Amino acid sequence: MKNNGKSVELCTPDGKVILILNFYEKEAEAKDNRENFEKGRKENLKTQAGNRNQENPQMTAAQKRYLFRILADKGLEGDKAHNHLKELFQVDSLSEVTKLEASKMIEYLLEEAKGGDDGPPF
Repeated sequence: MKNNGKSVELCTPDGKVILILNFYEKEAEAKDNRENFEKGRKENLKTQAGNRNQENPQMTAAQKRYLFRILADKGLEGDKAHNHLKELFQVDSLSEVTKLEASKMIEYLLEEAKGGDDGPPF
């Protein structure tokens, strides 16, 4: 195996050497490091793919309660409110709604209650 070496010297302002660092790299180690890097990268990509649902988590229970409270203030309660939310979100089940979508809908409904009406955010 071929050894490649490099040295770094640390000197005082007057030129006196106070530390010498020698670095050596073996070709086999470089190849092993590259293979380990590629293996870690592939594992990281798998983890990222598995975490997609964590990146877009479901609407929280607090968000859901707040949406129902806003609709109750408008006179929609129970199944009517539930169906209205499904229509607004364009989903078959509220479990499909993400936190981000819920936040946007809350903002929209609050703005609508103030008198603004640009249409639903979806």
